[in-house]
Amino acid sequence: MNAADSYSPMPKKHADDDEIKRYADLLDSLSVGLLVYAPDASLCLRNRAADRLLGNSPNVWMNETGQTIAADELPQNVALRTSQPVFGCIVTFIDSETCTSWLSVNALPVASEDGSVRRVLLTLTDINEQRDLQSEIESLSTRDPLTGLFNQRHVIHLLEQEIHRARRYGTHFTLAQLDVDLFSPLCEQQGKATGNNVLAGIGKLLGESMRETDIAGRIGTDEFLLIMPNVSLKDAMVGLERLRVLIEIHEFTNAGLRVTISGGITEYTGENSAALIERSKSLLIHAREAGRNRFCLDGDLL
Repeated sequence: MNAADSYSPMPKKHADDDEIKRYADLLDSLSVGLLVYAPDASLCLRNRAADRLLGNSPNVWMNETGQTIAADELPQNVALRTSQPVFGCIVTFIDSETCTSWLSVNALPVASEDGSVRRVLLTLTDINEQRDLQSEIESLSTRDPLTGLFNQRHVIHLLEQEIHRARRYGTHFTLAQLDVDLFSPLCEQQGKATGNNVLAGIGKLLGESMRETDIAGRIGTDEFLLIMPNVSLKDAMVGLERLRVLIEIHEFTNAGLRVTISGGITEYTGENSAALIERSKSLLIHAREAGRNRFCLDGDLL
């Protein structure tokens, strides 16, 4: 249970300012921020926890999708306008130093005797740790722990998304399937730990050498799938050949171990993901049979 779940009691519906002040002190002891607004939306009270959470600089408030929240849609203004509480609103703000923080916000209207809203209490709970944990869990569910690349399930999902995008907008992309030459004999001779070092090193090289828009995943023991959006087969080969040479000259262990890769490269022409992967696999096999340490492209099988 976090601080936001544990604070109580809630202030009375017709709480006076003294009771609101006591409530602010209670929340302060729980590290929950409190901002108190008057009916004209001016700020009339702010506890120390709110100072720590927000700082003294002007803040830009955004929703979970990164869109700036309009003034009339801020939780405190919604509560003032509707006289209804707003619960569990997740917002992020960027301060003057461009530091981003995540907060869970509740807006609680306090009524006067005639039923009009005389105060709105805005509670602020830091949920950065929860967001970081959620991000870590999501990353673990989509990433291969050894190489840091996407795992097989997720990279296939991303490939299907890219196919959908290509069909809808008429874009093109290139797909490459790579593996490490003679990887099984390497592991038999030098051990699994050495093989893991090689795979982790290749994952790192892939991450460093590819464009930000490119997608890389591990789909087998030593097999990798690369999705290169908005690039033709010819243009993709420039970067892929650079990658092949980079891996060829890289020393993967302190003893100077070097490996090479082979690959099958194809361009999307309207087929589904399974057919596209099968074609790149056939080209990869052809590259192995042709001597390894090379790429085979569409047309090489003809």
